[in-house]
Amino acid sequence: MFLKPRARAVRGGNLYLLWWPSALVSFDSCPGSSYLVDLVVASESRDPLPLILTMRRYKGKGDLEPSPPVEAPIVIARGSGPGTIMSMILEARRRIDSLAGQNSMRIQRSQLQSIRVRRPHTLEEAIANPISRGILSEILSSICIERQDVRIASYSPIYILVGISRSKNEFYIYMDKRYRSTNHEIYALKNTEIKSIVDRYTKLEEIFK
Repeated sequence: MFLKPRARAVRGGNLYLLWWPSALVSFDSCPGSSYLVDLVVASESRDPLPLILTMRRYKGKGDLEPSPPVEAPIVIARGSGPGTIMSMILEARRRIDSLAGQNSMRIQRSQLQSIRVRRPHTLEEAIANPISRGILSEILSSICIERQDVRIASYSPIYILVGISRSKNEFYIYMDKRYRSTNHEIYALKNTEIKSIVDRYTKLEEIFK
C-alpha cells in the first residue's frame, strides 16, 4: 500500500522522488498510537539507534492506495520484519536499564545543546554518555517502550514518498505536509549501504521525468 501525500510533490528541481519502504507499527503498551518505522534503516543499519531515531509518530493523515499516486521508483528493502524491529528496540531498552542509576544526570537545556554537537552514531556511543543515554531513554518512553515485555500489536508495511536532494544530503518525507528529516540525513544518507541503495534508485528516477 502507498501513503498518498497531501503535500504537493514536485518532480525535478533539486529533489529525487522515491517510494520508501516503511511500516505502520503499534505496540501493545500504547494501542492507540502508531509509529512510522523505516524498513530500509531497519535492514541496513544493524544498530538500534538509527532505527529508533528515524521513527516518527503517525497521526493517521493520508489515504492508503493500492498503487503509487505519484510516479517514482519503488525502493525494495532487503527485508526486516516485526520480530527484527522489536528485538532491536528492546535491545536499546535492555542496555539502558542495565545501567540504571549509573552516572544519572538531570538533562538541562545547555546540555541538550552540547549533545547536538556530539551526536552519537551507535547505541554503544549513546549509552556511554549519561546525557545521551537519558535522552534515548526518554525517546523510548515517548513511544511506550518502558518495559522488556512490550510487543508489537499491529504491523502494516507501506510505502511513503520521500524526496532526496541531488547533493544527497537532504531528506524529506511527504505526508500531510513535507517534513525535513535531519535524522535520516545523519543516520540513513551517511550509511554506506543505504547510500548505495539511494544512488541506485535515484538513477532510475531520471526515467520518470
